[in-house]
Order: sequence, then C-alpha cells, then structure tokens
Amino acid sequence: MVIIMPEALFLALFVISLSSPVLGIAAVALVVHIVITMAWRETVPWGELGGAGLLGALAVYTSGMWSGGFFYASGYTDLCALERYDSAPRPSSTWWPLRHPVCQDESGRVVDLVPAFVNPVLHLGIALLVAGVAGAVVSRRRRARPGGEASR
Repeated sequence: MVIIMPEALFLALFVISLSSPVLGIAAVALVVHIVITMAWRETVPWGELGGAGLLGALAVYTSGMWSGGFFYASGYTDLCALERYDSAPRPSSTWWPLRHPVCQDESGRVVDLVPAFVNPVLHLGIALLVAGVAGAVVSRRRRARPGGEASR
C-alpha cells in the first residue's frame, strides 16, 4: 500500500503548476485541432475533447494557485502588502473550490486573491472531460454494435 505524504502531494502540485503556461497552450492547440478535425469529418473527436478539458482545467487550477498565493513562502501579511491590501485575520483557504481570502480592501471587505474566473473555467474543463469520456464510450459502443456506424 502506497501512502502519499502531504509534502509529496504539495511538491507534485508545485511542479505541475510550474507548467501551467505549457498546459494552457496545449489546451488551446488541442481545441484548434478539434475544430479543424470537425470541419473535415462528421464525427466528434471525443477523446481529444476530454483531453482539452483536462489540460484546460489543470492550467486554470494551477494558475489560480499561483495568483492566489498558495505557494507564497512568506506570511500572508507580506502577500497582502504585495497586492496593496491590508491584511485580515486569516480565514480558511480551500483547495476545492479554490479560495484564498486573506486580504481586505479599504472598506474592510475581505478580498479573495484567486481570480473570479478560475473556478467556473475549472468546472467547465471538468465538464468537457466528463463529456469527452462519455462520448467516447457511447461512440465506441455504437461502432461495436452490428449495424452501427462501421457497417455504413
């Protein structure tokens, strides 16, 4: 039985997050490939759609971790000073959905350092992944059936 230590999980997320620009570029390239493929064929490349969703979700999640200050080694008071906010009493941060509300603005309102678009785009990527896997399974079952798409 393999036990994953929290430090190892954090290190893995840190290393993956360093590649977030590459993951984003790969997701965009895969979407362009899907659009071009669908223009020439009548079938939907379900596996590639799921892959684009996975790459996009990983890219957005890791960029949200960077911009939210999850990997900032110093205290959160320094992080708030960098963002030009006052520090607030540290509320709880969550990894899912990604939240890191540690600063407050001039009016005393607590500010989440994770950009607002991160969680909706992350959920969209996961939905594309699920749709891609489900579409691939359904299209494979249709082709395997006698009288399916392959016999046309």
